[in-house]
Amino acid sequence: MATVQKFDKGSKYRYTTAAIGRDMMYALYSTYLLVFLTNAVGLPDWELVAVGIVIAVARIWDAINDTFMGIIIDNTRTRFGKFKPWILIGAISSAVVFFLLFQDYGITGWSFVAVFAVLYVLSGMTFTMNDISYWSMYPSFTTDPKERESIGALARIFASLGMFIVIAFVPIFYQNYGGGPKEAFMILAIVIGLIFIGSQIMVFFGVKEPKNAITHVEQKKTPFKDLLKIIFKNDQLVVIIIAILLFNTGYFITTALGIYFFDYDFNRYGGIEFMLFSGILAVSQLTAIGLFPMLARKIGRKKVFTLGIVLVVIGYVLFMSVKYVLPMNMLFIGIAGLVLFSGQGFIQVLVLVMLADTIEYGQWKLGTRNESVVFSINPFVTKLATAFQNIIVTMTLAFSGLNEKVIKPVTDTVNANPDMETADIRSLISSLVNDEMLLGLRTSMIIIPLILILLSFFIYRMYYKIDSKMYQQITDDLMTRIISEEKPIEF
Repeated sequence: MATVQKFDKGSKYRYTTAAIGRDMMYALYSTYLLVFLTNAVGLPDWELVAVGIVIAVARIWDAINDTFMGIIIDNTRTRFGKFKPWILIGAISSAVVFFLLFQDYGITGWSFVAVFAVLYVLSGMTFTMNDISYWSMYPSFTTDPKERESIGALARIFASLGMFIVIAFVPIFYQNYGGGPKEAFMILAIVIGLIFIGSQIMVFFGVKEPKNAITHVEQKKTPFKDLLKIIFKNDQLVVIIIAILLFNTGYFITTALGIYFFDYDFNRYGGIEFMLFSGILAVSQLTAIGLFPMLARKIGRKKVFTLGIVLVVIGYVLFMSVKYVLPMNMLFIGIAGLVLFSGQGFIQVLVLVMLADTIEYGQWKLGTRNESVVFSINPFVTKLATAFQNIIVTMTLAFSGLNEKVIKPVTDTVNANPDMETADIRSLISSLVNDEMLLGLRTSMIIIPLILILLSFFIYRMYYKIDSKMYQQITDDLMTRIISEEKPIEF
């Protein structure tokens, strides 16, 4: 029987609460960078599409770079361990680059595209240092499934809290700030960047890693040439890669278009409706994440995944029905969001826990333990999903006519008149928008994501096989192997 070691509570809460600052920074970057470019800078269609292509290409490169960063972290040997140095270096450098991205340099055309491309590539490479090292540190704390689920759920709760703080309050701030949206985003980038850096300093100095025979096994450095073997010979990791990619692509499309839905479909520009909606989503997602450990113990992970998917599907159906079948008001929009994001919360924690389990599976099957390579897969597929998301979002805004015929005129008007009344802005939007534009927005926001998420569920149910019984067998075999100092079985 494999022995396990508990993670001390002080380190546990310092590690998990640090996710608030991380996800505040990432939410500003991932959710509001396009909003900054459309609703503050006011890009024309061709520049917006060019930005979408730049983001897609940069994300694909960044996704590839993630796995190399995973090897670098796994091969790092310092007195602070292999994770902490990259956590701190990545936090400081990425906060600086994110601040630079949220500036209007007064340049246009291809000069703007070139500057944006350089900064965007740098932003991905610097944040990768922090992202992979932070999340790959998590499975090194324990091999106890219950403790691992508890740490994962707490980290996701605090990460979601940070994300929802930013998602809820940024629109209220930039749409109502007296100095205009450009200055508002600059202030947000400074404040959130400092919070991000502070949270990661807390991890660097405040988290102690327990020594565990399995998670801290001595091994040789992993050569870069073994990278593909580590990934593709771990068949359960490959299943998770495909499932996460499909799910995240659908989910990210929905969240990226959400602010445009509230501003131009629901026509609540400058109001508190989006903040209220974000509060509903925060409560639903945090509740689901908090309930996850108990549900996983009682009904098992596969049934929790099924429950999550059912809730997501119901939420999407309700969302699509608003205005066409159901009344267009906050009650029905809120119910749709409550159901949708409760399901998403369950799946968010499941992904983290299942990825962690594939580390021991790979160690058992291949004889090497590679936390950082495996956890580089999470940002890897996230960035691939973001690449697809940005192409779909920018194409939707450009080809529906919403950007050039509605968003840009509204942005130019607000920049010229920072004190313009909210009621006047909404009247301007009503005079510019039409049903064809809004149907295109709704289709990209709901129908395409629903199809992708259902495909994700099919892949998971058909091919993922690690359950509690198999995981216990794996950890028992690993401990026996370590104690007897037998060479690992090669497959």
